[in-house]
Order: sequence, then structure tokens, then C-alpha cells
Amino acid sequence: MKRSLNGLLPLALLGFFLAQAAHADVVDDVRRGTNIRLNAARIRVKGNDYATGYWLLPKAANTLNLNVPARQFGLNSDLVLHMSGSRSGNVITWTFDDTLPSRYNLGDSTYVTRVRGTLKAYARQVRGADDPYCDSAACPHNVELTLAPGSWAKVSGYKTIVFDFDFTEDVQVKQFVAYGGVPRPRLSSMVVVTPSSRCPSRGYSELSGDVWLSSPAPTGGILVDLMSVDASVGVLPVRVPEAQRTARFTLRLPPHWTGPTVIYGASGGVRKSVKVRVRSCLVYFPVFAHWRFLDSLYVPVHLLNDGAVIARYKDAESKSEVLLTGKGDTYWLNEVLGAEQVRVAGVNSTGDIFGTAYNAKGPNAFLLRSEDVKAGAEQWLEGWEAVTANAHGTLLVRDPNDGKGLYRVDEVGPAPHPGLAELQPSRVLFNALGEVAVTLETEKGPRAARVYGKDVKVLLDSESEVTALNDVGEFAGTGLDSNKRLRPFIWSRQQEGARWLSVPKGVVSAKAVAINDGGWVLGTATAEDGKTQVPFLASPDGETATPLEAMLPEELKKAGYRVLSALALADDFSVLVQAQDEQGQRVHLVLSP
Repeated sequence: MKRSLNGLLPLALLGFFLAQAAHADVVDDVRRGTNIRLNAARIRVKGNDYATGYWLLPKAANTLNLNVPARQFGLNSDLVLHMSGSRSGNVITWTFDDTLPSRYNLGDSTYVTRVRGTLKAYARQVRGADDPYCDSAACPHNVELTLAPGSWAKVSGYKTIVFDFDFTEDVQVKQFVAYGGVPRPRLSSMVVVTPSSRCPSRGYSELSGDVWLSSPAPTGGILVDLMSVDASVGVLPVRVPEAQRTARFTLRLPPHWTGPTVIYGASGGVRKSVKVRVRSCLVYFPVFAHWRFLDSLYVPVHLLNDGAVIARYKDAESKSEVLLTGKGDTYWLNEVLGAEQVRVAGVNSTGDIFGTAYNAKGPNAFLLRSEDVKAGAEQWLEGWEAVTANAHGTLLVRDPNDGKGLYRVDEVGPAPHPGLAELQPSRVLFNALGEVAVTLETEKGPRAARVYGKDVKVLLDSESEVTALNDVGEFAGTGLDSNKRLRPFIWSRQQEGARWLSVPKGVVSAKAVAINDGGWVLGTATAEDGKTQVPFLASPDGETATPLEAMLPEELKKAGYRVLSALALADDFSVLVQAQDEQGQRVHLVLSP
């Protein structure tokens, strides 16, 4: 489901004023909904308290009026209480004045003939875990109604003691709690995405999760309550925006956490749970046992899990990039997004694809889920270009008409990133912790840097560039060492300074290409002859680097394939490479453990 944000003030104001007449607030939901569920009511008459609760009060849709039969409360009377409803702000007022069709005997020769009064109630949005005590799918329960000042009632009748003596008795309304509105969406499902390469980290880290509702969220959105059995794992309730069915939430893990814990979610009286744990760190190099050749008509540019690839068609006239799934399906992204041209800026570890779609009106930043590509864009920002996005689905975008600064997108729309307002980096990456990796042009040459909030920190004193960033805060890049040779490095907050990585034997320089959440670095080195390229995979400790050619499946080795360059590393340890066969034919293939 597409969530469109454009940040244009005039449209936002127009939407605000239109909302007053259309889908304004929780009182509007009470008006639109059917029935009101009475949970508790208490009145005082002549010093005595009377209480009742758990009754369904009938109400037609698109009105605040109620017609409540007395028999609904077990009273042997044909009275129907006609309660005329009106509103003032978030207070609903019901007034009634009804004469009983026949006298009602209270006993002791006392009869009621008329009831009248005013009931006032505050309306507020119901949180996800509030239990409306209602199991029916048609039960109203997204608005809670509670007693407001100004409520009163009177009963009139007569008492027979030889003669009839009229009376009017005040009735104090002491308590009123009910639920109304439209059916509160039930929690349909919940997942937490744990990247395949993720293992305990030395610092705080985060995971991303998703909740899905059975129906779109009502006015103002709805909160899904979340909690972790392990109190050291941080998680907060997540709000599903109005008219949406899904939202993402964040789990914050403490250093060295392995789990497990259980995350509970609740909405609409439904509770779901999911078990979360982190795998032990991989200490041995993965063994590539599977491979897939890509069609020579495409040039691959990004790699997702399960062998899925974002590629460009070799035809120069092509105006879109394409998703090639590991199952062999092909999706032209311009057709998926209804655009003339699509350029993908990147992918992340949770399977999101983000980029810019161009149509007659101009650019539109988008984010969509690769596992549900047919659903189209999950986020769509008119007039913006996507730069990057993190594993939580948070976009960084730029204004093509400005060119200065980058903007972080939240539920309201794009807002200037405080640390990137004056920077014009040549490379930008963004992780789940909110860190931004950039390459800056300085007076001394390019420098790899970390931006967090307003803080900007250069990672190396020598010429360098950032090439990759994972979601546990490890920056991978390439810099000039003391011998003025290019070497890959890793930097993180938990270590002192950058750490140079080992490279395969017999090479004179190397560059980092990618890094996954386990800290494994993919790179390409140059041999001593200055021509031969040696793609390699480096271990997280930086002590060992193994050429990819040595890791090829035996069938490809026997067929004479050589790996020419490393292009991308997926979270599940799949690697995208360019290779050459014995006849000199170059091909792209995906290697998987």
C-alpha cells in the first residue's frame, strides 16, 4: 500500500481543512460507526447506587443519535429512549426527554411516567492494548467514551397513597464508560527481521520488525502495543498511520546480546508473539555450493537475498531497471510503479528497494519491498530524489531544485538532516543506527567520514573514501596507507581508529566493495602485474583474506571459470561477481553458500 508524502505546505493545509469536514477525528468515527458498547454505568437515586455494564447500545451509522430500548437493560417496559447526539470539540452530548408508553411500576405503588436528562462524554482514541471486551468483528472499539461534567437525569411519576402524588427525582450520573466508533483493526501478523549475517555486536544494535492489521487504521492512526520479555531489549508501541495496514518498529539490542526473547504485540483484542535471537558469529569462510548465471541482456547493479538482482537492460533506450528474482521472475520497475523511468539508488538488508521514479510531473522518491513488489511503492514522495535508505525503511532524499543538503523522511515528510545541511558528499550511506557514511571533498583531498546528528568525524587522516556501511555501525572503505597504496579498512565506534584489512598474497593494492552485518568484507585487489584483479572475502577480524576464485564450486573450477571482479555482497552471504570462462566469455553470476 502506497503512503504518499510530498511536504508541500499548501497541500498540507488544504488537507487539514478538508479533514474537518471529511475524516476529522475520533468523534467523527463515533458518528460513522454502528452501536456503542457500554462497559460500565453507575447512577445514584435517593442515596442508593445502581450499576450496570456490558450492554450493546444500538446506533445507526453516520449519526450520533441513539434509540435505546429499555428492554435492552432487562426492564419490562416498551420505552425507547430517544437520545439526540451533538458534539462540541471532543465532547459528545446526548439529550433525551421521553414519556413512557405505559407507566412503569417501581413497587410500593410508585410509578415512573417520564425520563429526561443530558449525558456528556469525552471521546479519546483507544490504545492498542485497551480491551473493549468485545469479540465481534463488527463491534465498535476504537474510541473510548468517559463521563464528562454536565451530565444529569430526572425521573418523574406518581405515588399512590389513596390519592396520586406527583414526584420528580434527581438522578446523579456517577460513572459512564463505553466504546464506540469503527471496528478497531485487529493485529493480523507480526515479524522481526534478523539478518542472516547478524551476530552479537560490541555496541548497541537494532533490528527492524513489521506489524500488519486486518483492516486499515482509523482516524489518527492506531497504536499497536509492543513489549519484550527480556527487559534489556528496547521496544516501543508503533503507530500505524491512518488508512494504512502496516508499520515498522525497532528493537534495540544491548551489546553482546544473543537472546532469546519473545516480542508480544496487541491490537483489537488480538495478541501475537515472535521469538527473536541472534546467531553465533560465523568464524569459518562460507562455502559456495550454488550459483546462478544471469542473462547477458542485463547488467546487474545491486544484490538482494536469495539471489535476487537489480539490473539494467543493456539496450541504451531502456528507461527502467528491473528486478530479477532468484525464482526467475522478472519485474520491470517502471511498470510496477507506473512511471516512465526508474533508477534504483540501492537496496538494504531487510529487502527494500529504493530510488527515484520519473514521470511527466518530475521525480518521485520511492521505497518498495522486494518480497511484495506487486504491491507497488510503500513510500512515494512527489518532487524528491532518493539518495539512500536504512534497514528501518527511513529514506534520505534531496530536492532536485535545490541541490544543497539532504532530508530525512519521517511520517510527516522530509526534514533537513542537521549534519548534512551544508555538506555535498559524493557518496552517502545510511544505517539502522542513524549513522551516515559519506565521502567528503576537502582541501587535502577526499576523506571518508561519519555523520551522526550534527557531528561529523573524519575516519582517516589520509585520502580515503567510504564504500560500505552495515547496521551494527561498521564503516568499510578504501584509503592510502603509509606506502601510498590503496588498502581496505574498517572503522567503528568500539575500536580506536581505523583498522587495515589483510589482502590476498601477491597483490599490491585493494579496495573494499561491501560489508555485511557480520563484518565480512568483500573487496577487489590488484596483483603485482598491475592488471590482474583478485576479488576476495575478508574475515571480520581482518586477519584473513581469501580469493573468491579459491571459493568457487568445484564444477565451476573444472569448467575453467575465473572471477574477474566482485560487485556486491548480500546479507545471506551471496556474492555477485563477474567471471570469465575458458573461451574468454564474460558472464555475471551469483554465488551462494
